[in-house]
Amino acid sequence: MKNKCRLLLIGFFLFASFVSILAVTPEEDTYPTPERLFYIARSLNRNLVCYDANLKDGKLDLEEPIEVYWLNRTDRPGYTNGLNFIQRKLVYGYKVKQKGNDTCQVTLSAYPRDITIRKAGDAYQAFVDINGSPARLVSLFVQLKPNSSVSVDYVELQGYSVSTGKRVTERIRQ
Repeated sequence: MKNKCRLLLIGFFLFASFVSILAVTPEEDTYPTPERLFYIARSLNRNLVCYDANLKDGKLDLEEPIEVYWLNRTDRPGYTNGLNFIQRKLVYGYKVKQKGNDTCQVTLSAYPRDITIRKAGDAYQAFVDINGSPARLVSLFVQLKPNSSVSVDYVELQGYSVSTGKRVTERIRQ
């Protein structure tokens, strides 16, 4: 009886440990907002560049459809700050390519693939082709080359297939 109780107790702790491992996701401390379209994570540190839908009276502001900012996840978790001029113009900013009825198409300064922002359900979402198929964009991960803070090894797009709803990724090397 003692051994059965001990085995049950060990089994319970192993199961609880397994469940807690499953519960931890890479997006766990991204402090999501209802307007979050996607974010960029980098191998340099844990801070994120967040892209939120910029709304006016509940509709997408077609002149400035995205609010871009830094999200601190290290020394001041949850705090945000804006981009500086160089970051906005050369790296993390965006340009509006087309505007439509409550939808727009943008490109990021350092990433030329078209991203469409439109309402899907109750929220605005970003859509891009991942592996040649339409997908809802969740994040981009930028892997920098070893011993460099500016040279990119690859960019990995992460999202969900529009047709299947399954998670999709695409790694792009220069």
